[in-house]
Amino acid sequence: MGLLEILENALINRPKKEQVNLKEIFCKRRDDNYIKRFNTSVVGARYRNVDGSQRQDAIAKLKPGERLRLIWDAGPNGRKNKINLLRGGRSQQLNISHCVGRLSDKVSADVIRWLTQENIVTTARVVKVSGGTRKRPKLTCVVELTTYPGPKKK
Repeated sequence: MGLLEILENALINRPKKEQVNLKEIFCKRRDDNYIKRFNTSVVGARYRNVDGSQRQDAIAKLKPGERLRLIWDAGPNGRKNKINLLRGGRSQQLNISHCVGRLSDKVSADVIRWLTQENIVTTARVVKVSGGTRKRPKLTCVVELTTYPGPKKK
């Protein structure tokens, strides 16, 4: 960065550009040759999305058996372990209002490690949507994660 650019930035209050580094974890496989299959709860289902939409509205539209998209938010430095879960198929454009929550920090770290170090891809499927009653008004969701061997590297 040049001296002139530093002076401009100091004198003019420009908003800093925020870099978004999202990567979709994609897997076409649906066969029985999986490595591991387990259930986990969705975290953060009670919060709003960045655009102000309610995650509760997105969860209310979920059906058991529906596939979810795994979106890895690597952050600007690429070291953040956060995986968001979004409704909608691959033919649909990514939309933050379809976010139903995220995976827990430990599960996210495992999925990212499997993908980056062990070449294992993961899929997510809705198992159960619960809540929405008088005693438990907030909706929650349980997803099934299935891991498969990734494509062979050349």
